[in-house]
Amino acid sequence: MTTIVTRVAGALLALAGLVLTVVGAWFAAQLGASGTAEFTARPGTTDPVLIRPDVLNRVDEDVVVTATAAEGATVWMALANPSDAAAVVGDSRHVDVTGVSVRDWALLTRTTGSGEAPELGAADLWRQQDDAPAAVTLTVEQDEAPETLVVATEGGELRTLTMTVVDKTWFVEAVIAVLVGVFLLLAGGALLWPRGERADVPDEPLAPEPATGHRDPEEVTR
Repeated sequence: MTTIVTRVAGALLALAGLVLTVVGAWFAAQLGASGTAEFTARPGTTDPVLIRPDVLNRVDEDVVVTATAAEGATVWMALANPSDAAAVVGDSRHVDVTGVSVRDWALLTRTTGSGEAPELGAADLWRQQDDAPAAVTLTVEQDEAPETLVVATEGGELRTLTMTVVDKTWFVEAVIAVLVGVFLLLAGGALLWPRGERADVPDEPLAPEPATGHRDPEEVTR
């Protein structure tokens, strides 16, 4: 019974170690030594796109957002207090960034509302804004959190929206996960296949001692 329990424990340890090793190695390869996580969406829309605080201010590190529009279009990007941004966009048709998918390194989005949005750039509530042909990049520092980032285009669709976060500790944590996984894998293997384990061999009978060859002295005198 003890052997069965030991082997089951070893199998579970080995399985946990294998999963941890694979996941840690995958994250380390994706993040790189710099710990860079990049999430991208392809809205393909002329509607405004909003990244709210539950996504934009979810981490303590700076977040770099880059928006790229179709050829010939202009991109506008701005930051505001969440309530102010929600008030100016209102119930007009827009795209909300609802979260991220680590498996696909993608921004998750949904379209909501109806009707055209007002002239967003004319509102006097933006803490920071920028516009340029083709693409705009804005760095969001967490000191002013919570904030909502709004992206809009003129003269064409918004092709891609990318959010980038750099945190070197993520790469370190991934490497640690690999090391722990390897340890668990080896420990599980040691329980499954103990060293020195062999099949039982029956003991062989001892061979009789050979005769010494000495003779009785009386027989010699005769």
